[in-house]
Amino acid sequence: MKTKITAMICAALMCAGILGSCGDGNTQDTSVKESEKASTSADISENSESDTPDSPVDDESKSDDLDLTGEESGITPAMWKITGKNGAEVTFMGSMHALSEEDYPLPDEITSALDNSDILAVEADISQTATINYQSALLANMYYDDPDDSLDKHISAEAYEALEEYLATYDLPIDTVKLFKPWAANNTAETLALQYCDLQADLGIDSYLIDKAKSKGKEVYEVEGIDFQMDILINNTDETFDALLKQYKGKTKDIMIDQLYKTHDAWRSGDIDTIDEMNSETAEVGDEEGKLLEEYTTAFLDDRNIGMEKCAKDFIDGDKNVFFVVGAAHFAGEKGIISLLEKDGYKVERIAFE
Repeated sequence: MKTKITAMICAALMCAGILGSCGDGNTQDTSVKESEKASTSADISENSESDTPDSPVDDESKSDDLDLTGEESGITPAMWKITGKNGAEVTFMGSMHALSEEDYPLPDEITSALDNSDILAVEADISQTATINYQSALLANMYYDDPDDSLDKHISAEAYEALEEYLATYDLPIDTVKLFKPWAANNTAETLALQYCDLQADLGIDSYLIDKAKSKGKEVYEVEGIDFQMDILINNTDETFDALLKQYKGKTKDIMIDQLYKTHDAWRSGDIDTIDEMNSETAEVGDEEGKLLEEYTTAFLDDRNIGMEKCAKDFIDGDKNVFFVVGAAHFAGEKGIISLLEKDGYKVERIAFE
């Protein structure tokens, strides 16, 4: 059967948003004892280090270090506005969870939306993931408690081979993820390309806006929250992750990096149609596998859109101005937040950039 699956790039960007500060995609030699696990997530495997232009970039740059004194970057991401019956103004913007320094300073349309709002609503307050306790707990969850357990005992030979071939395009051996649980191996595959381009999770626009909102004393509202998103990423069956990992058959580092930049270009220009097209990836799979992928896609995107729209309607019918910023993919297509709001009778205005 042919089934729609959640685009790998959309998944990668979500992972970058909530796990970017945790080093989850980094893969040193994982043939380690329990006491050595903390070091396995510190940086990319030495096997992948080189002096080539596509080597992993230094990720120490933070949004606080950005030079915001120059001219606006010229980005025009998709933004919309709805005025509620009580006069509350809700401004929507599709975010991208990993950006480059060239995307800053932000245009006035974005900074004004934040300044004029009482509340910044985001998927999750990702600043909470930067704590040592959170990162340590996450790291511990990546591995099996049984030292004799390993990834190949939980996924099929086909999925293992697909992952092995994909990692090889980064010059990474499969042993780098051999001791990972399937969710951690899948997350590594999803986020690896981000380490080979100049898009950085700590420069994601939601991360930047959260910092600015807090510095201005504004309320930061979590539409979903960290625990909710982690549940989506982690708590699936081995069979589901097996189906997801099989989709890496034929994927390469270059393909994934190209898709990241294509997504970035679409986001910068507010091309929501291209984002919708990229989010409509399909695969020819068996019936059982197709059912698993459909269920995952529904939970990962469609069901979340419904929850986000419900939250948005509560704000629209409220009495406070809100800047509602969630991943751009959630606004795209017939099942996106904007379409859902229009079907429910709300008048949506697309914001034009000067």
